Order: sequence, then C-alpha cells, then structure tokens
Amino acid sequence: MKTLLSTLLLLAWAGTAWAGSSPEPESLLGELSRCDGRFFTTLQRRAGELSGNPYLAKSAGVAYFKVADRTVPEQSVRLFNAPLPIERLDVIGYFDAHMSLGADDAFLAWGFLVRSAPQDVIKAVQHLIWDEERLLQDGQVYRRPELWDPAQAANGWQQISTPGGTESPPDSVERVLRIEPDDKDPSLTRFGCVLQGTVTPEMLKALRPDIGSKAPGAK
Repeated sequence: MKTLLSTLLLLAWAGTAWAGSSPEPESLLGELSRCDGRFFTTLQRRAGELSGNPYLAKSAGVAYFKVADRTVPEQSVRLFNAPLPIERLDVIGYFDAHMSLGADDAFLAWGFLVRSAPQDVIKAVQHLIWDEERLLQDGQVYRRPELWDPAQAANGWQQISTPGGTESPPDSVERVLRIEPDDKDPSLTRFGCVLQGTVTPEMLKALRPDIGSKAPGAK
C-alpha cells in the first residue's frame, strides 16, 4: 500500500509539473529542463520538423533520439549529421546513459550536446528553463538539484543544495538538471538531466516514457 501511495503521489507531482506555465512550452531545451516525460512527448509533437534526423525514433506517443548502446559509456553519445538549431544555438548531439549501480540503484543521464560555452547557453535559454530561479552556479557548472524521498512522498521533489554531498535517505532518488562543459570537449556544453538512486519502474514511466518500465541499464 505504501508503494502504491508513493507511486500515485509521484504521478500526481509529475502531472503538476507538466501543467505549470512556461514562456515557450514547445521549446525543446525548455522542455528538457523539466527533467520529466514532457520532453519526449514534445519531441513526438514536433517529429515532423525533425524528420530529417535519422536517429529520431517514435514509440507509443513519445519520440527520442537513439544512441548505439546506452549501457556502454563510449556508445551512449549520438552526434547528429547536421546540427539542430534550437534557440539560436547549434545542438550537435544527444547523450543517453543508463548504468546499474548494484542492488536496486541506477544512474541515468540524458540530454543535448550544444556547441557553445555554458554561460552562452544560459544567456540564450535561461528564461525558458523550468524553475530557473533555483539554478545554482559553481564556476561553469549550473545545476538544479532535487530529491525524491518515498518516506516523504507527499512533499514531491524537494529542493536540495548539495546533490551527492551527503548520504541520501534510503530508497531515495536525486534528480538534477545539469548544464556544464563536456568532459571530452570543453568547447561543448552538456545540457541535460541526471537521475540517481532507487529508480523504480513507476518513476521511469513518469520521467522517461521513451523507455517505460524497463529495468535501468537496459538498452
């Protein structure tokens, strides 16, 4: 019963986030910044204008960009044949990494690679970022960390200031929007989301409908 209640509250909070206002609700970077399923439904609605990208796939009301193998770090990045112009920025690729951390814990990361410095990306899209007033800056890294604690499910996603800095509650999940230099090519910016912790199948359905209830780490 506790698990069912937690799941229902998770879906309710996800629905509340989707219903929130946004200056440009169809902006791909703006929708990605929510770190939930809305990004993938927006990709589906805009699939026609993205049809020139051979890596765009569609499934059950959502769309997503395919990588070779999301479970292998070296194969979890897809570079596009031609940049996608979004908010006057060149989006040159997509990353989608899923790793099992043992037991029930997992790490998932997904988002865009942008050919600009982080500060230039922020300047271009800050007004589109969901809940942008909670962005924290540390040098060239911008992040918006949140915590889902099933023991406090009624509180939804809670703001935290130090993701990974202290021990998280049992069975909890950290969700972080991260805008930062790419570790392999600092001329690029990674604009995307991270989920880390006890990621349940129900959470995957709400936040990653492109993979549904597959076990984290599945291709």
